[in-house]
Amino acid sequence: MRRTISAIILMIVFSLGISSRARGQAEIQVAQPRVSYTFGETLTIETEITSELPIQNIKIVLQPDEQIHQLAGDATQPSPGVVSFTLDLSNDFLGLFSTITYWFQIMLEDGQTITSPEYTFFYEDNRWDWQALQSNEFEIYWYEGDTNFGEKILNTAYDGLERIRQQVSVPAPQKLRYYVYATSQELQSALQLSGETATQIAGHADPALNKVMVSIAPGPAESLEIKRQVPHELLHVLLYLKLGDGYSRLPRWINEGLASTAELFPNPDYPLLLEKAYERDALLPFTSLCESFPNDAANFQLAYAQAASFTWYLQGKFGTSGIEALLAAYANGLDCEHGAEAAFGDQLSTLELDWRSITFHENPWLTSLRGLFPWIVIFGLFLLPMAALFTVDIVKHRKAVEENRVKE
Repeated sequence: MRRTISAIILMIVFSLGISSRARGQAEIQVAQPRVSYTFGETLTIETEITSELPIQNIKIVLQPDEQIHQLAGDATQPSPGVVSFTLDLSNDFLGLFSTITYWFQIMLEDGQTITSPEYTFFYEDNRWDWQALQSNEFEIYWYEGDTNFGEKILNTAYDGLERIRQQVSVPAPQKLRYYVYATSQELQSALQLSGETATQIAGHADPALNKVMVSIAPGPAESLEIKRQVPHELLHVLLYLKLGDGYSRLPRWINEGLASTAELFPNPDYPLLLEKAYERDALLPFTSLCESFPNDAANFQLAYAQAASFTWYLQGKFGTSGIEALLAAYANGLDCEHGAEAAFGDQLSTLELDWRSITFHENPWLTSLRGLFPWIVIFGLFLLPMAALFTVDIVKHRKAVEENRVKE
């Protein structure tokens, strides 16, 4: 038995030696790198690399965990064995609150290229001193406010989870990270420094990275904002966990509509926004809210108000099973109009008329005629000259008949 084990060990050692000689690589030693950065400005990575053969060039490759493409650049050697690399974060963006994997590619003068082991660091908004509170399902990070503030965020996350499960079946989150900024301006600034569009938003979800960001200031209004923002962003992540790749196929109006109905304190401005838009005949067609919401502030908020109201209407009329059918239809690839038809048996435009009728006590026939009014006008302008000519002909004919009658 001992001879067998010894033979196996000798075979392993022999095969390793052959493999090493076959590669013919020089011995390279890389010290543990040191990473430092100023958020949104510059990143520096330094280390010491020694090689038994002269080094011609050293390249560093960075792979952010949320990005498909890699970032790469040449490192400098300010002194023998010392390697330094600097990245301009105002041009080459790294994902906020994400793990960055990186490695060195070392080119030797004899033509060999040797790849170092992989290293990682966590890229966060280090302009602030973050406090932390954790449970099995959630991790809460904030920088303004006391421990009680963080506990309110955590408790509301659980309340939001319970509320959402009353509306749609979703899996449990695991270590979902909440980053709580004190103002929407500070949140928007952080996103912009990470290369993301961030105008007009108070919260942001990255479902694939299991993280959300909200903007809530400790103070008199904190409870209401916590009840709105925390469940809203939670819904986006839970829908992603439920639908996977199908999440990206959801129309914007149902994604944001469900998030809005998950809020424990609905936005009190929405009913007034809807009423005023209806009075001005300025409601947005839901077909225009499938891909994106308007960029201007007024219509951006109106789009959210309509999405919330329309989703409430669908939930009330078709129940949880109807919403589940709608999500499945969209996740499986049906477009905005046909997904609604597959789930409810009615086209999106028909459902929109019914929603208007119920919400604004509107006669759907009058709404349909109002939509046709421009065509009626065009048709009328086309027929008017013909009607005039026809009338003139009739008058001439009658006059001729009368004249003939007089002559007789």
